[in-house]
Amino acid sequence: MPDQIVGLGARFYRVMESQRDWAQGIDFSGISDVTVFNGAVVALLRRSPELLVLSPNGALVRKISLRDVVLGHGIRALGADLMAVTDVDGHQVLLLDAEFNECHRLHCGNRPALGRPFNHPTDCARDEHGRIFVTDGYGNSQLHVFNPDFTHSHSIGGAGAGEGQFTTPHAVAVLHDGRIAVADRENNRVQIFGANGDYLSSITGLHKPMALEVMGDKLLVTDQTPRLSIYDRDGVLIGRCRTFATYGHGGAVAEDGSIFIANMGPDGLTKLEPLPL
Repeated sequence: MPDQIVGLGARFYRVMESQRDWAQGIDFSGISDVTVFNGAVVALLRRSPELLVLSPNGALVRKISLRDVVLGHGIRALGADLMAVTDVDGHQVLLLDAEFNECHRLHCGNRPALGRPFNHPTDCARDEHGRIFVTDGYGNSQLHVFNPDFTHSHSIGGAGAGEGQFTTPHAVAVLHDGRIAVADRENNRVQIFGANGDYLSSITGLHKPMALEVMGDKLLVTDQTPRLSIYDRDGVLIGRCRTFATYGHGGAVAEDGSIFIANMGPDGLTKLEPLPL
């Protein structure tokens, strides 16, 4: 069949679907999120839960079972030395080193509570100072901030639709300049905060935003339309295309500019391969 091409900002991308165009023979049933970690494409599956580690061309390198994880939700590379897996129903964040060995867990002793970490957390990010941000998520409506030594610093937000409040904070990303973006899913917006947690602005015109990814000084957002949108540093929409499943639940950007989307309904891993300029 002819190539499917989408436009996003100033770039065009070839749509490569798993099983058809790449990553053939790999079962992505139950996929929840994807990240790029030291050059490898790492998909998080809810069903076991487990990680699938792929080469950039879609070959399966290894499978990794996640010990004592109930339901994997989010996965994000926090740098070359650290990767986070957010366990939404285990109320914890599993931190893995570059060899995929567990090095720490942020947790509540499996005693979730309203107003403190954790109560069904969804995603995790880290800034250049080593602070860790966790969206918490389905039970709480907060963004928790942890110090570089993994101690809890403070929490931002609460339930509601006002500025700085959340209804299902679903994803978090640290922007190129240190600002914090939070996908406030059921309020149909992305909220932007300063590095110190002060509310700055909101990106609206979205339908239940799901995943956030930073690409240079730009922000990628999936939503349940379903579509992928790209915004400039000022939150201005500069490109938009359709995604090819019911939900683009997670996303990642590779060093070569490829964009990966963890699709749910039907489950699969889409690769948007940038075409030459």
